[in-house]
Amino acid sequence: MNFNFTEEQTQFKDVIKSLLADECTPSSIRDGWSAKKSFNQSRWNKISELGVLSSNLSEEDGGLGMDQVALALMVEEMGYAGLPEPVAEQTFLVNDLMPLFPEGLKDEIKSIHESGNQYIALAHPLSPNPLFLGHAAALLLFDESTYQFILKDDLNFKPLASNDPSRELSAIDSIKKSISSSENFETLNSAVTARGSLMTAALLIGLAQKMLDLSSAYVLDRNQFGKPIGSFQAIKHMLADIAVEIEFAKPTVYRAAHSLLDKNPKSNLHCSHAKYMSARAAELACKNSIQAHGAMGYTWEMDLHIYMRKAWSLMACWGNEDKQQDIIYKTLTTSKDELGVLYTF
Repeated sequence: MNFNFTEEQTQFKDVIKSLLADECTPSSIRDGWSAKKSFNQSRWNKISELGVLSSNLSEEDGGLGMDQVALALMVEEMGYAGLPEPVAEQTFLVNDLMPLFPEGLKDEIKSIHESGNQYIALAHPLSPNPLFLGHAAALLLFDESTYQFILKDDLNFKPLASNDPSRELSAIDSIKKSISSSENFETLNSAVTARGSLMTAALLIGLAQKMLDLSSAYVLDRNQFGKPIGSFQAIKHMLADIAVEIEFAKPTVYRAAHSLLDKNPKSNLHCSHAKYMSARAAELACKNSIQAHGAMGYTWEMDLHIYMRKAWSLMACWGNEDKQQDIIYKTLTTSKDELGVLYTF
């Protein structure tokens, strides 16, 4: 069995990596924070021009029909760059749900969706506060048994404070009118939950790797007792532990992506496992990186805190570790399949 990525998947990853290296730098993120405008419209337009925003739509809907594995690789790069714009967290989720909506609602969404280039926000009980609602054309709102499609002009909302200034959150005050439905709800809810977990997991992997790289560079530059602190065994162990956690988490993300692509009946289990493992890796990366920086990492002068803030926020989105463990446990204990390495994962 060949576990290598295809040339096309790698190319998509490299293209978005190259763009974000130029357009999503720590200084540009800081500028957005200072101006209280983290959503950079110019950056969003450049991502759109590459075809990224419509990449996981079907060709019939104006997209590229990109598979979930290529999508996960791209999202990993978005995490690594600390991209504020909610391409992975919102746009990719809405795109993936398009084939599952009832025809009438699908037509309403498509009328303003512009093949993914018009931003539609999404809120769900596992991620209840939509991102950048002021920049959205509409909102898809899930509750426990129904979902609603609401144009922004029909919403009253207020801003919420966030630990991460790159995430502009909103709370819904009232809704004037909406298109509401419960048709195909279980399938839609299961699909958005799995994909929300996967997208967040891929972002966390990228963030963890970024924190490790920043810390590795810092400990080689910072001298103590006449030598780089990176030469001390305790520092090496801390950073090596992060690398190990990342390497164990990455395969779960790629397997979950392939599981969705393959329509595996255990894809929800695999996505929960990916989120759980990625959150653990990111949590350790935050903890050990700030130790490697001697607690300097959380100061404004250091870039590390940009990625730590985002990681801390994302760990709670689409189910924290306790929620993912609960999903995994309930899935395994109610399954009639044999348990074990050869069967479960």
